[in-house]
Amino acid sequence: MRDEAPYLEKAREIHPAAPAAAVGELLTLSEARVVPLPAGDLCKGYGQSGTYVLAAAVRGNLTVATEGRYEMLHPGQAIALRSPGAYTLQAVSSCLGMTVHLQGDAASRLLKLHNGAALFSRGAAIVREAVMALAVLDEEHPPVDGADASARGFALLTKLCAAPAGQSEFGILSPVVESAVGIIQEEFPFLEGLDELAKRLEVSKAHLIRTFTKATGISPGKYITRVRIEYAKLLLQDVDVTISYVAEASGFANANYFAKVFRKETGMSPSEYLEAAPKRQGGLGPGDLAPW
Repeated sequence: MRDEAPYLEKAREIHPAAPAAAVGELLTLSEARVVPLPAGDLCKGYGQSGTYVLAAAVRGNLTVATEGRYEMLHPGQAIALRSPGAYTLQAVSSCLGMTVHLQGDAASRLLKLHNGAALFSRGAAIVREAVMALAVLDEEHPPVDGADASARGFALLTKLCAAPAGQSEFGILSPVVESAVGIIQEEFPFLEGLDELAKRLEVSKAHLIRTFTKATGISPGKYITRVRIEYAKLLLQDVDVTISYVAEASGFANANYFAKVFRKETGMSPSEYLEAAPKRQGGLGPGDLAPW
């Protein structure tokens, strides 16, 4: 499994090549950014007319401000903004933010915005998946191919629109629980267990379990499992995926254990879910973005 840490340690901007005109009119992913920010720091961006800006709080609390809007994103949340003009991201606590800029008919059709915005309570993991894939491509063969970027943008939109929208699933949290949620959202493929998580938070395992469960209604161990399973379900939409790869990428020790947990959580095996899930093609043509 690829180590993502080098792609998260410093600010990064990705500007894919422009796709062919037919594809670009349907969907263009023009920019993606990785934005690590110490508490209090900010960065600025600009979403011109016709641009949809997706901003995600992958880790920590992040504010998103435009001329007429101010939103607080909690860990795991993402927001979509239509034609925001100048915008600012500012870290409330040490955080990792990500942004994606999209244009085209598919974005306007798929993103159902109210007063120019929509909040996705679990959208950060989906944004992160797309940005990390683009960062790897940009590192290996810059610039990222425009059609490939559009395909990843379309997958991002379809997954985001299938995810629940609304307020944070947990609301306002204590610093310990907020940090735990942020670490789980950010590093679930690599977490070895609650002992490691409690050590990093400098609390006892018993205190972590007690405070996390009281605040969220779910134990931290169960939450780790839920995040891993939701991520696995996203990966299983890919046409070329293997069960072994999904198990490893989602943080499970092996495919057999993954299959056991997946069946317990979803009522079906990974293979059954793989057959039932909507498939995402690797390539992108005009027909792929125009099912209406």
